[in-house]
Amino acid sequence: MLTVLLGDYWFGRSEPLPSSALVELLGALEITPSSARAAIQRLAQRGFLVAHKDGRRTSYSVHAGSRKTQAQRVERIFQAHRERPWDGTWTIITYRVPETAAPLRRAVRDTLRQLRFGHLNDGVWIKPGSHAEEAFAHLKQGDEPVLTLVSLFEGARLPDFVSPLELRRAFDADALDEEYLSFALRWEARARDLGDQWPTGVEALRLRTEVLSEWRPLAHQDPRLPNALLPDEPPLRRAATATALFYDGLGPSAENAVRKIIERHQPELAPLVLHHTFAASDRLLDRDGAEAPR
Repeated sequence: MLTVLLGDYWFGRSEPLPSSALVELLGALEITPSSARAAIQRLAQRGFLVAHKDGRRTSYSVHAGSRKTQAQRVERIFQAHRERPWDGTWTIITYRVPETAAPLRRAVRDTLRQLRFGHLNDGVWIKPGSHAEEAFAHLKQGDEPVLTLVSLFEGARLPDFVSPLELRRAFDADALDEEYLSFALRWEARARDLGDQWPTGVEALRLRTEVLSEWRPLAHQDPRLPNALLPDEPPLRRAATATALFYDGLGPSAENAVRKIIERHQPELAPLVLHHTFAASDRLLDRDGAEAPR
């Protein structure tokens, strides 16, 4: 929740926020102070947050590397539903790991799943587009000599006899579509229930955080399949539309709630609180510490 809040209202900022403000922000989401402080400590230990001491007062900034990671995630979270140009080529990875090295085989599989490669068949993993550099960087991080066991092909074309059904099955696309549709139906129903009575203040902040917290894991696991492998009306786009309805619509009110919380702890930082939207997400990819677009 804290990473969502910082990404939503403190994106790209280097100024440290008082720990007391972070605790109150999480408190607005009904997280207890003890749990909030524990979460802050965990994020600091992981390097996401950097502690700053001023006497007895502790503040935290987002690590510069974390801000870079946030920018990389903008496209994944806010633009996963957009159609991307595709030249018909694939990145293909194959590997042969000895039976005696089962943990290593699991590690390779887990890495490829995290990178959203599809499992076409035994030892053959695929992903549309060019992803060799990304795959190489992740696979070489292990202690074992993984790269000596892996063959990687970029700009490859699959045989015509590999059907779209097989390709969708490799990515478990039907199951993901069901998740998208369930998500969309649930949030569309909530929008109908609200009618014209949308929440404001802290309630808007809670609802906006909730919808993005549910959307993020779906968007992160999406393999970004080419349009030719998607249904005529992709549930992904319907789910993204439902998310944007809440996220963009509640933005101004939620921003104001966050600004008031920051103001109680360090007033000069309050004007720096800004929200962004699905509609303006392109500008997040071009900015370098500038103000977040509305």
